[in-house]
Amino acid sequence: MLEKLILTDDLVVQVGGHARTCLPQEACGLLAGNGVHATTFLPVKNELGSPTAFRMDAQEQLNAFLWMEEQALDLLAVFHSHPNGPQTPSATDISEFYTPGTACLIWTPSSLRAFHITENGFTELPLTMAEGSN
Repeated sequence: MLEKLILTDDLVVQVGGHARTCLPQEACGLLAGNGVHATTFLPVKNELGSPTAFRMDAQEQLNAFLWMEEQALDLLAVFHSHPNGPQTPSATDISEFYTPGTACLIWTPSSLRAFHITENGFTELPLTMAEGSN
């Protein structure tokens, strides 16, 4: 399980840009890297096209996983946005989180936060911003 997640400034810009582009719908995607350092953001289409829910397009998600495998990168975080809040995981986020050991990264218009999701709830994960680009 991750103890923290490190994102470069460039990744923060990519995640926020994708989330803003998808407004008013929820955006989603995957962050890959090694250890605690995320190096790549892979946007994935939200096939629900909803402002309050997401489901990643299966083919795009598969393509992202295959690419990560080819690049010897690990899945570090599952990303989605909450355009209208809350800044923390919803009950649906908790019940539908299927990637234990990875972070849940949530963007809102006022924040970017990372969480550990468990069957009983969530805890916030330290999110560190590092200077530079990938």
